[in-house]
Amino acid sequence: MAEEVGACYPTPIWPGRTRVGWIGTGVMGSAMVSHILAAGYAVAIYARSPAKVDHLRRAGARFLASPADVARSSDVVFTMVGHPSDVRSVILDPTTGVLSSLCDNGVLVDCTSSHPTLAREIEEAAKAKSCWSIDAPVSGAEQGAKNGKLAIFAGGNEEVIEWLRPLFDLMGKARWMGRAGSGQSSKIANQIVVGANLMGMSEAMVFAEKAGLERNGFFEAVRSGAAGTKVMELFGGKVVERDYEAGALAEYMVKDLGMGLDEEGMVLPGAALNRQLFMGMVANGDGKLGIHGLVTVMERMNNIRNVSPPYLQTSLQGPKNHRGREDMALGVAKLVAFAIPSCSTKSHSSSSLLLQHNDPLLGLRPPFNSRQTVRRAPRASLSTPKESVLRAFNERRALKIISGLQNFDKENIASVVTAADKGGATHVDIACDPELVELAVKLTSLPVCVSSVDPSAFAPAVEAGAQMVEIGNYDSFYEMGIQFSPDQILKLTQETKRILPFTTLSVTVPHTLTLPDQVKLAEALEQEGADIIQTEGGKCSNPSKPGILGLIEKATPTLAAAYSISRAVKILVMCSSGLSSVTAPMALTAGAAGVGVGSAVNKLNDLIAMIAEVRSIADALGLPITYVSEEQRTAYY
Repeated sequence: MAEEVGACYPTPIWPGRTRVGWIGTGVMGSAMVSHILAAGYAVAIYARSPAKVDHLRRAGARFLASPADVARSSDVVFTMVGHPSDVRSVILDPTTGVLSSLCDNGVLVDCTSSHPTLAREIEEAAKAKSCWSIDAPVSGAEQGAKNGKLAIFAGGNEEVIEWLRPLFDLMGKARWMGRAGSGQSSKIANQIVVGANLMGMSEAMVFAEKAGLERNGFFEAVRSGAAGTKVMELFGGKVVERDYEAGALAEYMVKDLGMGLDEEGMVLPGAALNRQLFMGMVANGDGKLGIHGLVTVMERMNNIRNVSPPYLQTSLQGPKNHRGREDMALGVAKLVAFAIPSCSTKSHSSSSLLLQHNDPLLGLRPPFNSRQTVRRAPRASLSTPKESVLRAFNERRALKIISGLQNFDKENIASVVTAADKGGATHVDIACDPELVELAVKLTSLPVCVSSVDPSAFAPAVEAGAQMVEIGNYDSFYEMGIQFSPDQILKLTQETKRILPFTTLSVTVPHTLTLPDQVKLAEALEQEGADIIQTEGGKCSNPSKPGILGLIEKATPTLAAAYSISRAVKILVMCSSGLSSVTAPMALTAGAAGVGVGSAVNKLNDLIAMIAEVRSIADALGLPITYVSEEQRTAYY
C-alpha cells in the first residue's frame, strides 16, 4: 500500500480538520470519546441503542445509522465494542462494516479487547482497501477512562501510531508494542496480571474478614506496603464498600483470559483457575458486575452471608431486576451444581493441567442444601394450559421472535415484542426477568417465553405472566468461551421440572455437540419431560457465498439438527438460529414444528424495520397477520 498524502493519514491530526468516528459507547467508550469531543474534534458516533448516546449528542457528536455511515464521514474510526464477534461484525461486514466505506488512507483503531489473530486479519483486510488498521486495547478501567489516564497497547504500523498520538494523548498513554496483534497480546498478558491481583486481593479480604479484622482498616494498612498494587488502588475501596458497579465487566474477563489460554503451547495454570472463578461469577448471574466483584465468589465459597448480594446494592443501577433472587447470595450451590463442573472450554494444556490435579473448584460442595434456596411459584401461576401455548406448534407453523437471553434493554425489548405482535409472530421470547415480563404482557397477548440457564429465576417470571420457559439462547456464553455439556443441560432440565412441573418447557440442544450427540441429548430430554426441543447452529456457520446461497449455507447446521432430532423424538422440535424468510419454510419441511428468529430482528434499530422483517418471515410460513385468536388473547388475563 502506498504511503502517500491524502485526506486522512498522513495529514497531521488537528481539531476542526480531522474527522473522528466512534463506534461503541458503553462505560469505557463513552468516557473515552468524551475527551475527543471536549478537545474540539468533529465526532460521528454509532451505538446499538441510540437513547444511550444522548449525552454525547448534547456534547456535539452526530449519531449515524451504521458503522459504514460513520466510516464514510470520518478520517479516523475508533471501535470499542464487547467481543471479537462484535469486532468482526462492525468492521468486516461487507455492507455495514467500517471497511466497506472508509476512505483511502483512512485509519481504523480497534480499542476492544479482542484476539490477536483477528487483529491481523483486519489489518490484511484494511490493506486491501488501502486503509490502515491499528489494534489498541486499553487498561485502566472506568476511572482511567474518565480521567484520561488509560494505558493504551498499540499494535501495527509504528508511524501511523505516532500520527495518532494527538488523539491517544487525550485518552491516556499509548505505547507501540509491535506488529499487528501485538496490542491485543499485550492486553491479554495485562489481564492475566490483573486477574491474579484481583484473586489475591479477594482472597485476602475474605481471609481478613473471617479472621475478624475490620475491612477498611485492613485495606488501609496493606495498601501502602508491598501488597499495594494498581488493582488495589482502582478497586480496593469499592470492594471494601461492596460497590460492584461495572467499569469493566466480569464476563469480559472470561473472554480475555480465555483468549490467552487458547494460545498453542501455553501452560498458564493460574490464568486457567482465575478464569474458572470469573466463570463462577457469570454462572451466578453476576457477569454484568465489575471485575472486582470476584470477591463475591470467594465470599460464597467461604459461606460469608452477612452481606447484601451485589445486585441489591443501591449503587448498582443496572437494567436487570433481581427481585426475588436474594437466595443467590448463597450461590456456590448453583455454581457447583450447574456451572463449573459441566462447562467445557476449548482443549488446552492449562485447563487440562488443572483437571488432572483435581481443581478444588470442581470438587467444592457447599455447606448447605441448594434445593432449599429455590423459591416455588404459587400453584395458580403454574396452570397456564399447555395446549394454548403449544397450539401454533401443534399446527406446525409457530414463529417465535427472540430478544436475547442477555438483553435487558427495555426500549429494545419493547420494540421486539411490538414487532412480534404486529408482524404476525405466534410467540415472543425475552430474558428471564419479572419486570421485562410485565412490560411484555402489557404490549402483547402472544404467549411470552423467558430464557435462562438459571432454573430458580423462572418461577418469578412465570408469576409475572410468562407462559413458557426455555433453557437456552447460549450465544452470549459461547462468546465468553463457555459451553454446556449434556449432563449439565439434563440437570438444568430436571431442576426446572421440579420447580415448575406444569409450565411449558423448551430446551435448546447446543450446536457445539456432534449431530449424533445432539440426537442423544434430545432423546434424554424427552424422557425428562421437555415439551419442545430447540435446535441452534447459525453462529457456528460462516457462509462463503453471498445472497440466497449464503442464507441457506448459514442455516444448514440448525436445519440438519432439526431434521435428525425430529425423526428421533415424538415431542415438538423448534428450529432456531441463523434463519431468514428464505430458510424458515425449509425448517418446517425438515420436520420442525416452528422456528425461532433472533438477531435478524433484534439487531435492527428501527421498529418499522423490525415489523417488516417479522412480517416477511410470517408470510414465508403462511401465517395470517393476526394469527392468535381473540379467544386465546384473553385466555391468560
